[in-house]
Amino acid sequence: MSKILEDIKLLKKYHTNLVYDYTEYPTKAHWDENFGEKDYKSSLVKWLSENPKKKILFYVHTPFCEQLCYFCLCSKLITQDYEKVKSYLYDYLFKEIDMLKTLLEKNKLTLNVNEIYFGGGSPTYYKEEEFKNLVKKLKELFDFKNIGDFSVEIDPRRVNEDKLLFYNEVGVNRLSFGIQDFDINVQKEINRIQEPEIVSKLLTKKVRETFNAINFDLLIGLPAQNVGSIERTVEEVVKLKPTQIQTMYMHYKPQTRKYMIKMLRNVQLPDFYDRKAIFSKASEELIKSGYERAGFESYALPDDILAESMSKGEAYYASLGTQKGEVTNFIAVGSSAHGCLGDDYYFQNFYEQNLYREALDRNEFPIYRGMKLSKDDKIRQNLVKTVRTYFKISYDQFNAKYDIDFKNYFSKELKILSIFEKDGLLSLNSDSIDLTPVGQHFSPQIATVFDKYNKLELDLGLESIGLAS
Repeated sequence: MSKILEDIKLLKKYHTNLVYDYTEYPTKAHWDENFGEKDYKSSLVKWLSENPKKKILFYVHTPFCEQLCYFCLCSKLITQDYEKVKSYLYDYLFKEIDMLKTLLEKNKLTLNVNEIYFGGGSPTYYKEEEFKNLVKKLKELFDFKNIGDFSVEIDPRRVNEDKLLFYNEVGVNRLSFGIQDFDINVQKEINRIQEPEIVSKLLTKKVRETFNAINFDLLIGLPAQNVGSIERTVEEVVKLKPTQIQTMYMHYKPQTRKYMIKMLRNVQLPDFYDRKAIFSKASEELIKSGYERAGFESYALPDDILAESMSKGEAYYASLGTQKGEVTNFIAVGSSAHGCLGDDYYFQNFYEQNLYREALDRNEFPIYRGMKLSKDDKIRQNLVKTVRTYFKISYDQFNAKYDIDFKNYFSKELKILSIFEKDGLLSLNSDSIDLTPVGQHFSPQIATVFDKYNKLELDLGLESIGLAS
């Protein structure tokens, strides 16, 4: 088992209940709610005018599921009424796409879309007719001839082989399965029963030959989960041989998702030590089975494009997990959908269905918040994502890209990191910061040192160097 588990004092020292994933920086809580639809339109026109050839990922959010999973933090509505799904699609999502098309045509702009991603909720909720019509609507907005990856999130309980093959017929070539855990005791606690056999029956020879990449999402820190259960889950995962795997920590937020309390009705959640032990065991077993680590929580087979991107230093970490990095610009539609234009702008739609629909009824883009990044934001964004993905920072790389002196620019942060160095989590070299194997487990906490917006109250002994708040 990993050395991370050998020093319980170290785990306690660096443990905090609030750890940021840094799928974006600055984190969403610091985006400006005064950044509205006018700002969105002007930033979109400005950025596209200045970057006409930059590749774009187009994200579509579907906020519907048929059954509630107690672990879920996604923006979704639970319904058995398919008419609600159709109304959202035809009356509102299509209108948002049409408004975007009108804005582009008015300003003589086009979208150089290279990737498409359907997320949720569950986009597998759509019946074939609605799914086909959604793809047809997108073809009115941008040219499909340049599409590389077209991904769809899959609920394996709601599809069969024919439906998966249908997706490919309309252009989908990458599938992302919500697995979470294969242990039946864990599945009962999270209200998501799906045996390995369900997935095995879906991944037929024909399906495997049809799709370029197959991703599995696993969650760490679920109720009833332990080292033994995750080892068995990984054993089943390895048998099914997805090309990519995301092993994300579950975030417990009952203050915003009250139903999450139901996960504690029979057992407690794993504590901070058990979560590290579970994650370490999953990582250990995946690597032993031939997968390569791709960032903090992702894994890929050696011949997969993600592993290749990691080796070239091109991989990119965002809300969709560690991606191959060919596209880092996201335009998003649908309630709660968020995107980014390079490292210049962030924006997000309303979560609430009524606010999303009311804005569209007023013929306004349903923008909830956004942000224009400063130069400092851009530097720190690159840094926290690099720490989290590659576990190493080259000073020269940042000096050249941003015309700074890294050691002077981050002099305070480097002093703080000396504490991490004393504890064996990283080494501060003359030209780089290198995380140790143990320190890699704490890469989000290390990244937080460079986060000027979120100052966590970590007991790191900062008073000893005169930097305590």
